[in-house]
Amino acid sequence: MQILPHGAYPFLRLDDQKLLKECRVDPYQASGPGGQKRNRTYSAIRITHLKTGISTIAEESRSQSENKARALRRLRTGIALSLRPDCSPDQFQVAQEMRALFQPGCPININVKNPTYPIFCATIMDALFLQRGMISEACKMLRITSGQLGKVLRKDTELYTAVNRLREQFGLRALRTNR
Repeated sequence: MQILPHGAYPFLRLDDQKLLKECRVDPYQASGPGGQKRNRTYSAIRITHLKTGISTIAEESRSQSENKARALRRLRTGIALSLRPDCSPDQFQVAQEMRALFQPGCPININVKNPTYPIFCATIMDALFLQRGMISEACKMLRITSGQLGKVLRKDTELYTAVNRLREQFGLRALRTNR
């Protein structure tokens, strides 16, 4: 986890081209099953965000452009789950793009493929970080119930794991899984 003045938001709000300009993109040969073509072409992609050191890979496809798009989506998620803001809890605000989602009593409906999903994850992680991993306090900041947050966490294993890692850093026990 890294702490930056504005957390993940400045990077997550960049369009793909601007974010890629802040990265090193390394094509490489993927190994493993997939036939001779897979072992001869540089279709796998590693993207490293130079300002944060966060790195992701994609090598599922035989298409370099498809792998580049996947690695970039994974980079956005990695940034959202790893960078926290340098502020106090009373300075926290729900990201503007997310205010419609975080409404008291309303179900939270956002798909992991939604382009704003990494900002959604960063908002949840920031609230938990600022409240030292305490679910109930973070939910108050987000104006949602713990049940709403629980539903979100059950749908996204990566976010669930990041939340438990954060709680562990503050000496709290992991959330129980009801999957």
